[in-house]
Amino acid sequence: MAENVSPASLKVSLTTKDLLIYGITFMIPVAPLAFYGSFLQPANGMVALAYLIGMIAMLFTGFSYATMSARYPFSGSVYTYVQQGTNRGLGFIGGWGITLDYFLIPTITYLITQSFGESLLPGVPGWTWIVVLVLLNTWVNILGVNVVTKVSWALFALQGIVLLVFVIGTLHLLFTGSIQPNAVAFYNPAHFNVSGVLQATGIVIVSYLGFDAISTLSEEAEDPHHSVGRAIILSIVGIGLLFVVITALAGFVAPDYQNLNPNTAFLGILQRVGGTWLVKLADITIILSFGFASGQEGQTAISRILYAMGRDGILPRQLAVLHKKYRTPVVAIVLVGAISLVLSLTLSQATVSNLVSFGALFGFILLNLSVVWKFYIKGDHSSILSAIKYLVSPLIGFGVSTWIFLSLTPEAKIVGAAWIVAGIVILLVQTKFFTQRTPGLDFSNKD
Repeated sequence: MAENVSPASLKVSLTTKDLLIYGITFMIPVAPLAFYGSFLQPANGMVALAYLIGMIAMLFTGFSYATMSARYPFSGSVYTYVQQGTNRGLGFIGGWGITLDYFLIPTITYLITQSFGESLLPGVPGWTWIVVLVLLNTWVNILGVNVVTKVSWALFALQGIVLLVFVIGTLHLLFTGSIQPNAVAFYNPAHFNVSGVLQATGIVIVSYLGFDAISTLSEEAEDPHHSVGRAIILSIVGIGLLFVVITALAGFVAPDYQNLNPNTAFLGILQRVGGTWLVKLADITIILSFGFASGQEGQTAISRILYAMGRDGILPRQLAVLHKKYRTPVVAIVLVGAISLVLSLTLSQATVSNLVSFGALFGFILLNLSVVWKFYIKGDHSSILSAIKYLVSPLIGFGVSTWIFLSLTPEAKIVGAAWIVAGIVILLVQTKFFTQRTPGLDFSNKD
């Protein structure tokens, strides 16, 4: 049973810690264990460098998010921020762009879970993992974001155990002289290639998308003016440093990265560090983390963006329907679950991994420019502090995001461009070729 309710009717329950753990868990602390092999070839082993560049790029963009979230503490992420910083039409295009990645993120997490699940339990058909995960995650999302965050806390702890064992085991090998420290994960002069590192960075960017997901929960946060921005910055720095440390240590253990199997690269490293039991524990943790944690939270994030678009009227208003009891956007949640199911059963992991990041980077570019326009050009540009905060910082975020964006694969650019064109068509229909104002919610009287 569901009913239409006001925009303020999403259930408020999240603290800064909840938002932070939600974001970090969305970004999956054990992500390098699953993705490491796919980064090795384009980065020529310099995976830690790719993660470091990604962290710096996202940090400046995170500052822009913090600026916007403090002024506009509402659901919708890039969609809301860009429309408030510029205009409704551009806001819709930015929000529409980032939804592409949010549809693909649950898909790739389900495909990764399927892959590891088939390895762990060969007798279970791969499609079973996908169907069960989609159904469970949809149900949990309908129950509410407070249930999602409880799952996040539990899986965050499990991932922490695996990574701690890996770090301790690697340090033990270092102290006993079994392995030697090196810098191949950051810089290998014999194989260094800028375009390859940037291509790998374009893929690792998806690992940082959780900070944007935090902003989709603004209307469910207890202190959105402050907690959302804090959680965004802390999540980028925290997960970024963790990724860099983990992949740097991986370079210590396996400087001979060319000899690793790309499909099981990090599992081979774990075998060297802790043996079969650590590999099995990592398998289980990856399945739970990707399938439940990231799958649930990806569905949560995009359902809030669709909710905001439906509430504003730019997409069908049924997307803003809230469950009568749990006060969650039930129609949007079920729709996302259905789309994720279809995509996961029809696309390959390789195909999806080449498509991610276009929408996020596109949205980041627009958001950074929106901060410059709203807060510097049209706002306070009289002091050095305002110039740093509202001009220099967002322009750095814009520049680095654009740099990585241009390095994406041709396939990602083609599919992303087609998605943006589809959004423009929707905008033209909704505005009758711009003869009517773009539908949207008036935030001027909201606090």
